[in-house]
Amino acid sequence: MGFFSMLGKGRRGADDDSAGKLDAISRSQAVIEFDLDGKVITANQNFLSTMGYQLSEIAGQHHRMFVDPAEAASPAYAQFWQELAAGRFISAQFKRIAKHGREVWIQATYNPILDEQGKPKGVIKLATEATGQKQADVDAAGKLAAVSRCQAVIEFNLDGTILDANENFLSAMGYRLDEVRGRHHRMFVEPEYAASQEYRDLWATLARGEFQTMECKRLAKGGKEIWIQATYNPILDANGRPEKVIKFAMDITSHKVAISQLDGALQQLANGDLRATIDIAFPGDLEALRQAFNRSIEQFRSLVLQIQTSTGEVENAAKEIATGTSDLAQRTEQAALNLEKTAASTEQMSVTVRQNAESASNANQLADDANRTAGHGGEVVDRAMSAMGGIEESAQKITDIIGVIDEIAFQTNLLALNASVEAARAGEAGKGFAVVAQEVRQLAQRSAQAASDIKILIQDSNGQVKDGVQLVNQAGDALGGIVNSIDKVAAIVSEISSASQEQASGVQEINSSVASMDEMTQQNAALVEESTAAARALSEQASRLSELIAFFKLDNRHHGGHRPQPAKPAALTKPTGTRKPSMAAETSSDDSWEEF
Repeated sequence: MGFFSMLGKGRRGADDDSAGKLDAISRSQAVIEFDLDGKVITANQNFLSTMGYQLSEIAGQHHRMFVDPAEAASPAYAQFWQELAAGRFISAQFKRIAKHGREVWIQATYNPILDEQGKPKGVIKLATEATGQKQADVDAAGKLAAVSRCQAVIEFNLDGTILDANENFLSAMGYRLDEVRGRHHRMFVEPEYAASQEYRDLWATLARGEFQTMECKRLAKGGKEIWIQATYNPILDANGRPEKVIKFAMDITSHKVAISQLDGALQQLANGDLRATIDIAFPGDLEALRQAFNRSIEQFRSLVLQIQTSTGEVENAAKEIATGTSDLAQRTEQAALNLEKTAASTEQMSVTVRQNAESASNANQLADDANRTAGHGGEVVDRAMSAMGGIEESAQKITDIIGVIDEIAFQTNLLALNASVEAARAGEAGKGFAVVAQEVRQLAQRSAQAASDIKILIQDSNGQVKDGVQLVNQAGDALGGIVNSIDKVAAIVSEISSASQEQASGVQEINSSVASMDEMTQQNAALVEESTAAARALSEQASRLSELIAFFKLDNRHHGGHRPQPAKPAALTKPTGTRKPSMAAETSSDDSWEEF
């Protein structure tokens, strides 16, 4: 009796309890019935819905319609039906092909149906679709496989006993699986750490289900030290309780060595040693960091060398500036003193020039007065010359009159002589007349003598008048020359006065300028003192900078010394056990688990 015939019979009252159970199974699972050759006899609606068929499309068809053709043609598939025909049931997850080639995963049991003699007469399959679960399992398995390919993986019991380890882990630690399975995790750590409370706390924390991540030192086979970046991940059972621990790790020894090398080089750099290049290649992307560091050291070395050279030049220049500004300060101070004296002298000269200007003004006034007086004297001389001319003319007229008088005296004397002669002829009668004639003759002689004396005097006076006229003329000429000279002197004095006024004004301006220059010189002297102080400070700072630059040590290319050996890596120390709840370092896309 088949499964579905039993269901029908149960519904007619026979064996109600068994029929009810079978009916419940049919409602919850996909059920299909085959003969021993694998041909479909019937199937319930759950199966038909899962596979997308109608019963009429599969009844009488062979089971191979639900499997991949390659699998259907394989010996394993033939063996599969031989097992069922022998009465052995098969339970597993299977991939099946639904209608239109759609893949379906099922969790199924193939159960042989036995007759009254216990011989197989058919096969009934009970199945539950597990496509989603299978895809999730495949995805998880793929992820675990990817992790296993690129990372070291090891499994532990909650007490730290090793259950399993992948090839990456075994290769890194130098062991075979049989050398580690069943042993405790402490075989990979230093004895003092294994005996520490920190180590016990680690496993207690994992036993509580708390994952740990850390960077730590481990001991490989033979005591070789390696560094790993690891996460310890508790695996929970169906009830959420931890049942084991799986550790994912990456070998970061080369990175740790590289970082130690870099740390040592940086320590040397911090101590001013610019000879510390790193000659050991770094792994992966860190190589670019090493090269960049070496380039930076080279550039820094070149920069420091240039700074040393420039510092020496700056120091020398600062000393020269300090010396120059000191000399300039002294010269400026001396110039300030000289300028102060000049200002005083200029002030005195200004007073003197003002006095000269006033004196020139007074001289100009006196020259004007002298010029006017000389002009008036010239007029007097002109009048004197005219008067002397008149005197000369009068003297000439007097001379002429004296001549007339002299001539009259001569005529009178002649007449008197003639009268005497006539009186003598007259005899006695003429004696009186002769006496008169004699008196007249004597008077004429005295008149002639007086006229002669007057003539002589007039001649002398006339000569003197002529001399006076000549002298007056000469005085007039001289006075004219004096007048002209006084005019020129007056013009010159006027110009001197004007120039003195301008000179006084200019000297006043010079005095103001000198006073301003004196003030500015004093200010400049103060600035020069400040500049001198600044130059001295600059020189001191340059010396200080030179001392600071001397802190850096350069290689033999700059100082002729031996090239130092590359910096030795700092000692790799035991981890502090820092734990960070992070999975950032758990995976890597690189096929080599040593790179991260």
